[in-house]
Formats: sequence, structure tokens, C-alpha cells
Amino acid sequence: LDLREVAALRKKIRPRVSWNVIFMKAYALVAREKPELRSCYVAYPWPHLYVHEHNVCMITVGREYRSETRLLFARFNNPDKLPLELLEKQLDGYRDRPVEDFKQFRHQVSFAKVPSIARRLIWSLMFNWCPRKKSSNMGTFGMSLSTYKGSCSDKLLGPGTGLIGVDLLPRKGVSRFLFTFDHRILDGIPAVEVVDQVYKAINGPIKNELQAMIARQVAANSNSKNSIADDSAQAA
Repeated sequence: LDLREVAALRKKIRPRVSWNVIFMKAYALVAREKPELRSCYVAYPWPHLYVHEHNVCMITVGREYRSETRLLFARFNNPDKLPLELLEKQLDGYRDRPVEDFKQFRHQVSFAKVPSIARRLIWSLMFNWCPRKKSSNMGTFGMSLSTYKGSCSDKLLGPGTGLIGVDLLPRKGVSRFLFTFDHRILDGIPAVEVVDQVYKAINGPIKNELQAMIARQVAANSNSKNSIADDSAQAA
């Protein structure tokens, strides 16, 4: 994806907005208009599709916990409705604050201690009998790092209908974007259209939001300089 214009805007913002947040909100904006991206396949009591009302994103976060590196999953509710600044603050919190501060992280650590046969039973119940709870525990879509220092994944595995892989270090503004999808819900041509719509969302609403953020920061800096000049004049 050619994201050079967005990359140039991103460099002007402090604190900088991560590519994770940019792609998360762009995909959520697309999923808001495409219910199939918020759907999940339910096998029992009869095969059918369940459509979640809202977007829930789960991002893989690597954390040090009790002298071990663990993969935890950070939840973002309704990312399509939240400003980029707030999403970035939430992501920074998930990365920096103690694991014990987050109820979902504590639950994930505890659940990992449950015997595998019991975990599989709970997963089956959640997938097939309580699909409404699936979004809060597993999200409607997932995100992970897919490209780093030249290496690139060819697919992602997870429980969501759609999983997106983000390139955190695009070269000269050109980013690789990996989209893995559930073929029982989405066909190949619509999946390609999803990627195209995500690209348009980044170069449309997301770019506009970044420009608005820059304008606010410029105005804030100008007001701060004027205030310092007024204080200096009064002191003189």
C-alpha cells in the first residue's frame, strides 16, 4: 500500500500515532459498513452466521510477566468511534502499565493455566453456543505484527473472521498489509475489495484526522508562544 502522504503527516505529530492504531481504525471503519466483517460462523445447534453489533479489536501484545515473555491480547471496543489520540493512549497503556492493572490480562493468564481439554470445551461453548460473548473475549477482528526488518508472514491464525497483519516499519511510505479471512464467510473477490477499502479509509478519513491533529497542535503551540510573550511583556 502506498501510504507516503500519511507517513509524512504522521512524522509531524507528537506523540506519534502508531501504524497499529491507523490500520485498526481504518479496518474498523470498513467493518462498520460491512456486517460480514463482524460476522462469525456458528456450527450449533444449526450452522448459521451470527453478526456482532459493534467492532471489537484484539491486538497481540508481547509483555514481560514474572520473568517470562508472554503474548497477551489487548481489547479495543468500538475503535471506529474513537479518536486516534485516545486509541494510541490505550495501546501505550497496554504496553507499559503492569499486567495486573488489566482485568482482561489477568483473565488470560489464569485461563492459560486451565487444562487444555477444559479450555477446548470452553472455546467450543463460546464459539457455538454463546456467540454474543465471543466478541468481548476474542474480538470481531484481530491484529498482529506481520512484517519486520524485511521478513513477512504469509498468513495469521486466530479465532476472528478477519485478521490483519501490520507493517510497523514501511519503507519510504510503502507498507505491506496482510489480510487473513474466514472463507466460510467471505469470498476472495470481496476480500480484495476489503483491502482496497482499508487503503481508501487510510488515505481518506484517517488522513483527514491526522491533518486536523496537526492543525490543533500548531494552534496550541502558537497560543503557548503568545502567552509566553504576553507574560514577558507584563514582567518588563
